[in-house]
Amino acid sequence: MRVLAFDISLNLPGVAVVEVKKGKPKVVAVGHVKTSAKDNYAARTKHIESYMHLFIREHGPYDAIVREAYAGKMPNINYAIFSGWNACDRALNDFGLAITDKAIGQAEVKKLVVGKGRAEKEEVAEAVREWTGYEGAFATSDESDAVAISLAYLIREGVISK
Repeated sequence: MRVLAFDISLNLPGVAVVEVKKGKPKVVAVGHVKTSAKDNYAARTKHIESYMHLFIREHGPYDAIVREAYAGKMPNINYAIFSGWNACDRALNDFGLAITDKAIGQAEVKKLVVGKGRAEKEEVAEAVREWTGYEGAFATSDESDAVAISLAYLIREGVISK
């Protein structure tokens, strides 16, 4: 099973592909894109869409596509996050793809992957390495978070277990 996962923001969205063979998850690819706060939302989302388009094309096909849930309470932050979501959705749409499962909440991701819902970024990255044996560098915590989102999906669906 091959899972594409997004940790979406407007500033620094992360993306990862995790593949499971014989019950063992392996990181296939990780990436991120940094946008500039100097640019307007239209330019920033186009930047995200372009990056994700190339990433999606390079690393497919996928059996599941997931993203982290977001439950914001501040309109300006909501707009930024959902703009990032829309950029990823547009990139997926170019390939006839879409998010295939409900979004997974941040606390649920941490609980499933790390074992506690309030884990720190470093703990998430370490747990991702333990689950996958990944020895490469994570350029940002958004990359390791994207891997964690895919792992949480795989755990929740019973595809992998410790």
